[in-house]
Amino acid sequence: MKKLVLIGGGSVRTYYFVESLIKFHERLGIDRLYIMDIDAERLSYFGGMALHLIKRSKSKLKVVLTDQIVEAVEGADYVVTTIRVGMDEARCRDERIALDLNLIGQETTGAGGFSYAIRTIPLILDYMRIIKQHAKPNVTVFNFTNPSGLVTQAIYDAGFDGVVGICDNATGIKIDISDALKIDASDIVVKVYGLNHLSWANSVEIGGVNILPRLLENEGFVQNFRQFHYFDRDLVRSLGEIPNGYLYYYYHRDKALSNLLASPLSRGESIRDINYAMMEELRKHSIETEAEQCISIYRDYMHRREGSYMSIEMGGESKSYDPIDVESLGITELIGRNSSHEVYEGYAGVVFNYIDSVNNKKNIDLAISVPNGRAIPEMAPTDVVEVTCNIGVNGFTPMNFENINPTNLILMQTIKRYEKLTVEAVREKNIEKAIEALTIHPLISDYSLAKRLVKEYVKLNEPYIGVWK
Repeated sequence: MKKLVLIGGGSVRTYYFVESLIKFHERLGIDRLYIMDIDAERLSYFGGMALHLIKRSKSKLKVVLTDQIVEAVEGADYVVTTIRVGMDEARCRDERIALDLNLIGQETTGAGGFSYAIRTIPLILDYMRIIKQHAKPNVTVFNFTNPSGLVTQAIYDAGFDGVVGICDNATGIKIDISDALKIDASDIVVKVYGLNHLSWANSVEIGGVNILPRLLENEGFVQNFRQFHYFDRDLVRSLGEIPNGYLYYYYHRDKALSNLLASPLSRGESIRDINYAMMEELRKHSIETEAEQCISIYRDYMHRREGSYMSIEMGGESKSYDPIDVESLGITELIGRNSSHEVYEGYAGVVFNYIDSVNNKKNIDLAISVPNGRAIPEMAPTDVVEVTCNIGVNGFTPMNFENINPTNLILMQTIKRYEKLTVEAVREKNIEKAIEALTIHPLISDYSLAKRLVKEYVKLNEPYIGVWK
């Protein structure tokens, strides 16, 4: 049996992670879960809810809460990193600094993502050194720490391997398609390529046949597929691909910025307020004796939080969508399929599906962030890209992507250059490289603004990054 570690287990997502693990841990061969966080209060509540879930379900899974990183990773087979350096307050400052300069403030994309990355990379590399020293030699590390692709790039550039960058956003495209078409997710292969939060799906295959062109010819699908909610439908038709929702910030930058500037709160500030109110309510109850009340409070606030996703950026826009009439699509490959597929929830699903496939030789496909190798010929072999991979007994094997849309490729190469400059800037504590990184980022594209941003962010993050020159 094997040991799984969750670093950053004081997160609000820990409840859902453990809820899923209870269902699948025996199949995955996992009998121990160590939940680690340096925030004692959050660990006690969110880790405590996990302990209560175990007790309530009568699961044999052993769960240990700890604030010690070495204890957590000692002898680990799998480690999931989901840390937030600086917590909600730092995120709020990241976003507000950008917005005050009339730039998009978002925690993983552009200016906000840069600030988040520079204070996160030093700690994640410290953790990686400890993991490699104390975990099992063949440990697999799943990095869910944002900005996931950039952080995963920093980990590989520092010489570590056995790391998989994960994000439920990319894998969610496959689940959304299977739900829309009322078929089993295992019956389709969705080929995703790009970078984390900057990717496209250019193929939806059933039995080796790409049905995406026919889907995009159907107006009902184009109008009602939930992944298209963020985009002008003429853009979708022009792309001929399914864009990741975060591309909204690039394709509709002015709209996103206008909505953000018009809102009294940034997304980070909204989340901070929800989390603050949640903790205020939780503190009125004992997690040891009133766990069910704590869980009820938690679920109520998480419902509010999840219901507000992208609402600020979209200007509060909401619309009801009709179910897609699968028969009207006229796609014979869909005939006789059914929708009784099993889904591992959220980012936990990426981790558990990966482990399941490696252990049980299932040879599934997952969109994850890994070194490019030869997957995209125009990208360097060491570039961490987000691509669909075949997952089997030997781990991941990226699928090949040729003849990529040249416009998409240019954007990928530009953002990858920004990412690698950011990693170098952190390693060298180099202000000039940081300015260059932000100058070339499409959501900034201005030297003077980049210079002001770097000055602000270096000052903000000095407790985590030290003094830069």
